[in-house]
Amino acid sequence: MKTDTLGHLIEIESKAAAMLMDAQTEADRRTAEVRSQADADYKVQYEKLVNELESETERHIRTLKQQYDTAFDAYKAELAACAQDASAFNGLLKNLLCGN
Repeated sequence: MKTDTLGHLIEIESKAAAMLMDAQTEADRRTAEVRSQADADYKVQYEKLVNELESETERHIRTLKQQYDTAFDAYKAELAACAQDASAFNGLLKNLLCGN
């Protein structure tokens, strides 16, 4: 009688250990599945954000280049419009270099 009871308890303990192992295996599988999905979602969102930031940066760079080109062209036009007084310049150089 005691032997049957002990054997039965050992059998129940063995089944419980097997059920626990199965539950742990299932929990690990589900955790890995959810983690994999979360990683995939993160990668998609990260790539989307990077692409948006790159597009915005390229747009901003184009705008700045256009502004620079416009300002530089205006500066060149202003310089071209300035009259050159070669004799005054030569006199200044002579005065500065020769001290006369």
